[in-house]
Amino acid sequence: MPHPCDYQAYTMEHPSNDDQCKSSVVVTYGNQVTDKVKERSRDQREPLPGEPKCVICNRYGEYICDQTDDDICSLECKQTVLCRVANTQLPVNLPPPKRLTATDECFYVRDSGSQSGSVFFSSDQTELLRSRLEIHVKGDLVPPPILSFSSCNFPQKLLQNIEAAGFEMPTPVQMQAIPAALSGKSLLVSAETGSGKTASFLVPIVYLCANFRFEQFRDRKKPLAMVLTPTRELCIQVEEQAKLLGKGLPFKTALVVGGDAMARQLHRIQQGVELIVGTPGRLIDLLTKNDIQLDDVKIFALDEVDCMFQRGFRDQVMQIFRALSQPQVLLYSATVSQDIENMVSSMAKDVAVVSVGKPNRPNKVVKQLPIWVESKQKKQKLFDILMSKQHFMPPVVVYVGSRLGADLLSNAITVTIGVKALSIHGRNP
Repeated sequence: MPHPCDYQAYTMEHPSNDDQCKSSVVVTYGNQVTDKVKERSRDQREPLPGEPKCVICNRYGEYICDQTDDDICSLECKQTVLCRVANTQLPVNLPPPKRLTATDECFYVRDSGSQSGSVFFSSDQTELLRSRLEIHVKGDLVPPPILSFSSCNFPQKLLQNIEAAGFEMPTPVQMQAIPAALSGKSLLVSAETGSGKTASFLVPIVYLCANFRFEQFRDRKKPLAMVLTPTRELCIQVEEQAKLLGKGLPFKTALVVGGDAMARQLHRIQQGVELIVGTPGRLIDLLTKNDIQLDDVKIFALDEVDCMFQRGFRDQVMQIFRALSQPQVLLYSATVSQDIENMVSSMAKDVAVVSVGKPNRPNKVVKQLPIWVESKQKKQKLFDILMSKQHFMPPVVVYVGSRLGADLLSNAITVTIGVKALSIHGRNP
């Protein structure tokens, strides 16, 4: 049924104040009358196992509030949600920040109504800029880097969301990957952890999906983009950032990961979303058990491809890719091996390769000190470091290869040397 909160596509006939006995609102789309949207919470049924629940009254969350992305059961609970949001927003009587006039322009998304002041890089200038930023590019017709987000003529709301996400100026990987993705090229991107990789593919996805939905697919609910990551935790982080960047735009997301009810995830997609973020295994499980149309997916992004290979997700990724109809492919990896390059070449032609910094080198912001010990002595060496006043400066994070290993090691640290340790993994609350 049509979404009750989509005011651009639908109109609602609200009852007058005197007519308090109405229990529903008629939703019309053109001349066609569709199902009635529940007006009161008491008119909604209780949820079945696995179905979404209203964030206010815990009844069946049949609808999604566009403004907050929450599950709601009725217009009454929607109004309550919006009132809570309004009460938590403090008024700020400050003048809007002054923005410097952009001196460069992303010509392939240029607004034809505003071409004055555009500056184009020559080939030599582009190469000099890339050299200074340690940006390495392979491929034909790769656009030059941008120097500011405003260069791309994004809508004002998206620029505000980018600023709210903490990005005042684009990082080097964003400078090159964003314009390249906007030009429609498939990409293989390599950059250090913490370099802004996630935003470098989410910003183009949000812009292109919102633009597609507004101009071409306004009346359709099929997903337009898909992002796969190797872990549940990373999926949650990516979706949260996508929701922040897409706030106030025709852009909704669905999270498809293990640990959550599949019925709720299916319901979310059926309500209509632009982006699906998920792990390969859970997404295949959802697709094989349910009829989900993916023929509108225009962008297919893979984050942490090297980690996916280590976890054995290659076949699952290719199975999902073959269900799509020749999408633009965006692959991101901290390191690029020959296996990754082979997979990219099998997924898309004319792929542009973008790397920032020195390829396949350790992150320069992290000091790394290798210590060679025998396998049987690793645990004792760790205990020695944790008991050393010179080396042990809490907090400390120790990475292991499994959930069981995390539980056993944290318990051994606490019992053996008296240092409080906590295991953190997907099965812990």
